[in-house]
Amino acid sequence: MKTAIILGGCSGIGLGLVKHLLSKADWRVIIGDIRPEAYDAIKSSLDPKRHTFIETDVSSWSSQAALFKQAFAYSDGRIDFLAANAGTAEKVHLLEPSLDDLDAVPTQPSMLATEVNQFGPIYGLKLFVHYARLTNRALKQEQASSTSASTSSSTTNGTTSSPPFNPKIVITSSCSALYPFPVAVQYAASKAAVLSLVRSVGKNLLASDNVALNCIMPAYVDTNLTPDEVTALWPKEWVTPLSTMNRAYDELIDEHGRVEQDGKSDGKDGKVKAGKAVECAVDKLYYRKGVEFADESQKFLVEESFYPDGLWMRGMIERMKNTGSII
Repeated sequence: MKTAIILGGCSGIGLGLVKHLLSKADWRVIIGDIRPEAYDAIKSSLDPKRHTFIETDVSSWSSQAALFKQAFAYSDGRIDFLAANAGTAEKVHLLEPSLDDLDAVPTQPSMLATEVNQFGPIYGLKLFVHYARLTNRALKQEQASSTSASTSSSTTNGTTSSPPFNPKIVITSSCSALYPFPVAVQYAASKAAVLSLVRSVGKNLLASDNVALNCIMPAYVDTNLTPDEVTALWPKEWVTPLSTMNRAYDELIDEHGRVEQDGKSDGKDGKVKAGKAVECAVDKLYYRKGVEFADESQKFLVEESFYPDGLWMRGMIERMKNTGSII
């Protein structure tokens, strides 16, 4: 059975994913959320044998580290999927004029949206890859032991091997990572940051560790982050249902990269996804590409950073030899 960690899993997109995975017989779920009271309200609707709850503050490294340690034990040393979905928005606009007296020192803004939406996924990525590497090491040792045993014996009856381990991460970004969003600027900036993280890390992480990292970018979804008053005014036909995000998750974590050919997704069928950003709007999925390079010099600057033996890496190795630091 596969194991998923779903952060922010007690409401909205996260809870939708929890229920979606538990509707499949081969998944169990670890819900990480800062609100135990929200979990108490939903736990009776979830299969008690295939889920557990761990109170988690994703903005805290130590809290996430404790979650992953418990999750690794719960999963018998094999965490297959992380949905880094926990999110929040600022309660007051960064530049709200009524907050400050022009004759006094400006008030320090709350950075909670950045800590949750940006730091949280970075912490989760670091921890997930660490435990994926532990799993891969154990699987290699198991394979070596099995190979050694089979070569020293004339029979291999009763020998079983672990199923393939193809770990996946999906971070919840937002369509505001693509477009200007002046009503919540810190939220938009933090969502743009994780989009850049996915595009910068995804391709090489799949090559080095077989970890597929992607993100979803939902449009307007009726969750606890969207005020009821706004939802009441929003055109009903332009509200994106949870099923659209669940379809995106299915495509991004599928072992073979399957995409249903019904015209509602422009993802490539049969190709495992990595470094992809999927805009989820109403009932459609759009795999969004980055901006075109301005010229050949910019293309060179970026593409060289992806190569293990590229100019960036060669230069940084030399600097490390000379100074002991890449900075």
